[in-house]
Order: sequence, then structure tokens, then C-alpha cells
Amino acid sequence: MSLTLCLYEDSRFRQFLPATFLRPIYTLRPGVLTLFERATYQFPEAEICFAAREDVAAMTAGQYPKYPVNIIKRGEGDVLFANGRIREYGNLAELVKSATISTVFQNNGVVVAVFLKGDLATSLPAVASPDMYADIISRQAAKIPTVPTTATMYNYCFDLMNDIEKALVDDLTHFGPTLPAPANVHLHDGVSLINDESIFLGNDITIYSNVAINAEPGPVYIGANCRIESGAVITGPVFIGANSVVAAGHIAGSSIGHTCRIGGEVEASIFHSYVNKHHAGFIGHSWVGSWVNFGAMTTNSDLKNNYSPIRMSIDGQQVDTGSIKVGSFIGDHTKFGIGTLLNTGINIGVCCNIFGGSLVTDKEVPSFSWGSSGSYQQYEFEKATQTAHRSAERRNTTISDAEIGLLYSISRGEIKDAGTIDFDTT
Repeated sequence: MSLTLCLYEDSRFRQFLPATFLRPIYTLRPGVLTLFERATYQFPEAEICFAAREDVAAMTAGQYPKYPVNIIKRGEGDVLFANGRIREYGNLAELVKSATISTVFQNNGVVVAVFLKGDLATSLPAVASPDMYADIISRQAAKIPTVPTTATMYNYCFDLMNDIEKALVDDLTHFGPTLPAPANVHLHDGVSLINDESIFLGNDITIYSNVAINAEPGPVYIGANCRIESGAVITGPVFIGANSVVAAGHIAGSSIGHTCRIGGEVEASIFHSYVNKHHAGFIGHSWVGSWVNFGAMTTNSDLKNNYSPIRMSIDGQQVDTGSIKVGSFIGDHTKFGIGTLLNTGINIGVCCNIFGGSLVTDKEVPSFSWGSSGSYQQYEFEKATQTAHRSAERRNTTISDAEIGLLYSISRGEIKDAGTIDFDTT
């Protein structure tokens, strides 16, 4: 019997802001693979589809055209709804494969996944929406048993940051050795490769002299068409996405997306695509969205002087991270002027323009903020999106109409829960 795997979000997506302003949870990346790509390794034969919030559905469909969004084509097979926040799958795949009836899988009272046998959905058309399935599951709750699973969940964005090194090692250990030998790699004299059997390179890479890549602490992957400039030190585990440039500085224990420009010092951080941090300055234990620009010497703190656990403000709620190492969480399209200093555990929304060379002490900076700490104004939507378009043109790409529309909603404070699924199985 065939299986359709539908990744969905529950209402806790807000606990991942600013990362989830412009994307579903399951497209976040703790290491090399996104959370939904990790799911495909657990269920390699399944047909994949997405249940996405109405806010992000159009953008998700444009970015991942291979996967149906908010459409489930089950045919005669079974359907597995997997929560997009799954951290470790534990025994979930085994439980699903052995299930003979529809089943809800929970961990500590939280729904991790729902397995729906084809015969329970016979009243639904062959092509249906996720909410139609959720309604069936809710109405049939008394007939669907609940089974515990050892699968665990991400609860906050900083959980992703805490998992970077483990996720990188897991991902690169899994598929690194299966990669084909690279072509057209130019290693200049004076390049130092330490533990080179754990260094994986894509095609068309240039690494200049006086570069050191140390894979003893963990594997290193450098994607196709990257350029590593003189004076760069890369200490694994590290992932650097395709078409990126690494300037002089030090990258350690980090996951860097495609088409980034990285210099200075980066430690234990996740950068999405098109990030520009080409100059000196330190960013550590942080999550950085796409199209963020760091002016020269922009630096964040990721440790208090008294080594106490760091508290964050997320969607207006105070959260104890339980960690002494927490940096900055920065939304897409945000820009920093030269010399900007970011305090520990700061949460910054999308399309902010922060400058002035002073310490930003706010625990949470709203989206579309313009100015310096304590004196923000509303960043005009037209000016913010004009900058977004200019940034894209500099990288020979465009910002989609769907993204501009979503940014407009965010500028008006219109963040909706519509499209999330909280399975009612009680």
C-alpha cells in the first residue's frame, strides 16, 4: 500500500518567530538538510506534500514546486501527517510501518504524527485539503488509538541553534561519503586540509592560498561554485551552500546557506540564503534569515558576563532558554549599519533597518523598525521593499510577488494562524 506523507505546522509556529514569518517550520534547516528533507529519509518511498499556513502557502509553493501545497492526492493509499517540528524520529518510522489501523502518535501529550488508513478516509475525494483530513480525524477521535513514541520535537528557534553541530555531523556522515568526486576544483599552494577524508567539495570551487580547513572536530562540506579567499579558517562541522564566498576570518560549527558572503567570525550559527556578512565582526549562536546585511564590525553577544541562563522575548512572551550561550535571531531582509552591537538573546523581526553604532538592548525588535535602540520609527513599506528588490537585483534574482504580499501583511501586523493544524483527538 502506498503512503502519502504530509508535513504540517501546529499553532506553535509562533514560538519560532522570526524564522517562521516567511516560511513553514518544516523548511527550517538545523544542519545541511531541512526538517522535511530529514522526514524523507525516514520514509523514502512516500509521496511528499505540505500543509502550509495561508500566509506562507504561495511562497512555499513557489520555492518548492515539486511538492503539492495544501493538496493531498492519496489515491488508494494511507496518509501520514507528520508534525513539522519533529527533532528526532526515534521509533516513529518503525511504529508507522507496523501500524495496521489508524493511529495517533504522541510524546508527552503532544501529537507528533497521525497515521490514517485509507479506509478511514473513504468519504473524502481522492484530492482533498489537509483541513478536510483534520476534520475526519477529529470526528473519528474516539475510534483512533493513541500510541506513545520516542520521537521528540523542537519547541523554539533556539533549539535549532543548539542542534547545529549534531545535525551537521548526522547529515554529513549520512550522505557525505556518497557524494561523487568533485570536478574543476582549484586548490592554490599553501592550502591546509586537516582530516581531508571528512572534507567534501562540490564542483567548480576555488580555494586560495593561506586557507585552513580543519575537519578533525567534524566534517566540512563546501558547495558548488564557492570561493574561499586567503586568510579564511574553517573548523568543522561546517556546511557552506553553493555560490557562496568566504573571506578572511573564521567559521566554526555553522550552517551557511547558498549565495552568502561571509567574513569575520561566525560560530555555531545558521545563516539562510543571500546573507551578506563580508566584513569583520562576530556573530555567534544565532539564527539569521535570508537577505540580511551586516555592516562592518556588526557584532553580537552570545554570553552574559555572569554566565547565567539567557531569557528571550518571542512573540511578546518571555522565555527562559535554559542556555548560557544564545545570540541573535534575525528576520529576513533586516539590515545593520556599521558598528552595530547586539545584546544577548535579542529577537529582531523582518525588514528592520538598525543603525547608529550603539548597543541594541531591546529584547524584541518589531518587524519594520527603523532607527537605533529605544528610538525606532516605522520603516515605510515602500522603502523597505524597494531595498529588498535592489538587494535581489545585485544577486541577479528577484523577490516574488507572493513574498512582497506577505511582507505587506507583516508590516500591518497581520500574522494569522489559519492553516495550522492542532489535531483534536480527545
